[in-house]
Amino acid sequence: MRSLFRYIKLYAHFVGNCMTRELLFRTHFVLSFSARLLFFILFILFYNVIYSSSASFGNWTHDEALLYVSMFFFIDTIGFTFFIKNFSTFPEYISEGTLDIILTKPVDSQFFVSLRYFSLISFLSIFPPLALLIRQLIVLNLEISIVNFITFLIFTAASLAIYYSLWFITNLILFWVERIDALHEFFITIWRFMQFPPDIFQSVIRLFFIFIVPILFSIVVPTQALQSIFEIKNILSLLLAAIFSLCMSRILWKIGLRRYQSTG
Repeated sequence: MRSLFRYIKLYAHFVGNCMTRELLFRTHFVLSFSARLLFFILFILFYNVIYSSSASFGNWTHDEALLYVSMFFFIDTIGFTFFIKNFSTFPEYISEGTLDIILTKPVDSQFFVSLRYFSLISFLSIFPPLALLIRQLIVLNLEISIVNFITFLIFTAASLAIYYSLWFITNLILFWVERIDALHEFFITIWRFMQFPPDIFQSVIRLFFIFIVPILFSIVVPTQALQSIFEIKNILSLLLAAIFSLCMSRILWKIGLRRYQSTG
């Protein structure tokens, strides 16, 4: 328990340091936030255009699709808040030998490289999708019970675990193949497929997102929890994928460290 409080205190220090740094460059802060807000608005307009010629897309009506989209951006923005600056910095740790210094610190190295930086811009960008999420709950007349809310939090946490683990594992390729520019963008590109309801994915692509990159249920299950839809198969797939991906991130990190040390 004492160790947990120590890590919480350390992370609070990380957050405070990063927030102070970002607020020093206010013009960049405002422009970056405005760009993210504009992208969100344009994507919602894009969805409206798609549904202007059809009442539903697969099994999703317009309002249900907007609930899904708001959930996607909600999880995506949380992920960016905690991880974007860390994973974009990761290549420097390997190529410049900074990881040597990190490994000497009295803190878990995976914790440090994963959570050293915090993005205030991304954190504030959570509010537009959250506002849309609340709006769609009202439009769809969905009453959120305690059970719905708790399961929603659990499934969202599981989705974020998958999001983090797969993004982290993508960066670990640098232990074997150095100097790959913008490797962290590869996962983001794959993740963007989840902007659309899963009904559009068929055959081979659907199997890819279930077994190879298990993210197909990351947005669907939390969204269904808000609608009081509980499909056991989807729920188990999400939870098992979260546990498996977290374990693999730890195992591959340890393997990568042994390789890094042996070539350092």
